[in-house]
This record gives sequence, structure tokens and C-alpha cells, in this order.
Amino acid sequence: MGAWIIALSATFAAALNGTMVMPLIVMAVSRLPGIDEGLATAIAASEIAGVALYCLLSPYLGTARPRLLAVLATLSLAAGELSSHYLTDPATLAAARLLAGLGEGALFSLVARKLASRQGAERLWGLINLIGGLAMGTLLYALSTVSEGKGLFLWLAAFTALTGPAVLLAHPPKAGMIPEDGPKAGRGRLLLILAVLFLIYAVQAAQWAVSGYMGERSGLSTEQLGLFLAVSSIAGFIGAVVPSLTRNRRLRLPGIILGLAVMSGALAVFFNGAGPGFFLGGQILVNVGFYMATPYLTGLLTENDPDGALLMKTLVVALTAAAIGTALAGDLFASCGPALFSLVNIIAIAVAAAGALRIFKAQEA
Repeated sequence: MGAWIIALSATFAAALNGTMVMPLIVMAVSRLPGIDEGLATAIAASEIAGVALYCLLSPYLGTARPRLLAVLATLSLAAGELSSHYLTDPATLAAARLLAGLGEGALFSLVARKLASRQGAERLWGLINLIGGLAMGTLLYALSTVSEGKGLFLWLAAFTALTGPAVLLAHPPKAGMIPEDGPKAGRGRLLLILAVLFLIYAVQAAQWAVSGYMGERSGLSTEQLGLFLAVSSIAGFIGAVVPSLTRNRRLRLPGIILGLAVMSGALAVFFNGAGPGFFLGGQILVNVGFYMATPYLTGLLTENDPDGALLMKTLVVALTAAAIGTALAGDLFASCGPALFSLVNIIAIAVAAAGALRIFKAQEA
């Protein structure tokens, strides 16, 4: 493992830390006078909108000066975090979160460009998810135990300053690049990969959105719930070990299917078991399965991405899936109950698995 992977992992952690700590951001903002949980959620969602906006604009912004972009992205993200600490008006707070999201999107674009068209990309994404994920999970755990109110934004600003510029130290070797005239996947296969990722991200977001309700059903206090979610997030990144060690292309499909099977079993345990043990174990395994399966699919897209633009579109797909999954989860959970809710999600995962089988069948053809 080269130092450039560690550098990219650090910037990856900065780029996605907002989504990881989103529940804590919502809680911090909701403590402000005149801001209820619904408005706090909308303010926090402005950050995701900022990421998506940058992803949509990135093809028109050019790629000639990546070093300048890295500096501006880090400053944008850090400024958004610092502003969020001092602002109290909902409109200006939303603007600060949007600014932070723009910086996160720009940092992710730099990581995507460094990995574009590299062979065995699932191993690289596995390592980046593992290293960056452990950093983000550790940050989430620290914030859940030591942060008070909006003070968490100061921690996030410091984390950004330390990790955001690391991409400037990443110099991938020229060896391992896929030739421009090498074999590429067709448009239909790429769209199918995106569809499978959409389903996986939608399910992951849906179960995360109602995890608080399941915590209450399991008898967890608010403090225990935050701790369990932090621990499960950190432990879940262990799933990325599997793709990070994969060196045989024939093991890609089995790795995806295994990850989706773990997710399905964990969803059944999480929503149908009772007590803290079922809650923590189920949530850990859902995350393990997620981080086991997704690097393979992201790797396939990376190998067909000459400049990182395809991965930026992939991030938009993932964010859209997460938004839809989150939006539908509450009403579906309330009307169906945990058992039927888990069944709907397991069916969605089964459809994703069928899509994965078709992806690799098309590759063999």
C-alpha cells in the first residue's frame, strides 16, 4: 500500500465526513432557538445539495489546476464549518452548509480523478473506504462523546484542515493505468451498474433513517443510541477489507453477492430482533455488507472512467438514492411495521443482486 493511497483516503474522509456525522449536525442545529427537528434536517440537507451541485457543475469547471482546486475546496469546506458554528439564522446556516457541501464535492472530484482508469480499482476503493472510513468513524465516535452543541463544527473544521489538503501529496504511479484504447463497458452495462448502486444506497439510507426508532424499541437511551451507531459505523468499514484484498477478477461477483447476502441477513436481524445486542449486531453487519459490496461496483465504474466525470455522476446517483430512501422510510416504517419494512428492503437487495448477476453475465458475453 503506497503513501498516495493514505493521502487519498484522508481527503476522501474530509469529502464524506458531512454525511457520516449528519445525525449529529441535525441534533446540534435543532438546539438553536426557533429551529425544530424538521427545519434542522432541511438545513443539514443543504450540505448534500452542495455536494450534488458541485458534481453537476464539475464538467464545466475544467481540470487544469487541481492544486488550486484542492486549496479552494479545503477553504470552502472549512469556511462552511466555521460559519456554521457562529451563525444562528436558518437561511444563513443553510448557506453555510451549502458552502461546505460544495467543498466536499470538489474534494471528492479530486480523489476520483486520481483513481480514474486504474486497473483493479475495487482494491483501491476498498483500501480508501477502509482507511478513510475508520478515520470518519473515529471522528463520529469522538464527536458523540466530547462535543457539546454546535462545538462539533469547530471539530469538523479542524478535521478538514488536517485531511483535506492531503490529496496534494497523492502521486499515483503511472503503472496500473488502463490504456485509452483498452476494452470498455458499454453504456447499457454502465447504466445497470448505476441502477444496482442506486438500490443499495437507497436501502442503506432507509434503514439508517429509522434506526432511531429501532433504538427506542430496543430500549436504548439517546446516549446509547449515538454510541451504538458510532461503533457500528466504525466496525462496518471492516467489510471493505474483502475488496481491498481481491486480486482475481473472477472474485468480483462472489464478493458483491456475499456483501448483499450479509446486508439482507443483517436487515432481518436488525428489524425482527429485540434488545441492544440485536440492534448493535444487526447494524454492524448491515454496514459490513454495504462496504463489502459497493467498492466492487465503484471499481467497475472507475475502470471505465477516463477523467473522474463518471464517478461524479455516480455520487449524484448515490445522493439521490439516499435522499429518496430517507424520504420514503419514515412513512413506510410507520405504516408497515419493522417486519414488513425489512422485507421490502430485502426484496430491493435481491433485485440488486439479480442486477449484479446480469452485469457480469454481460461482461462474459
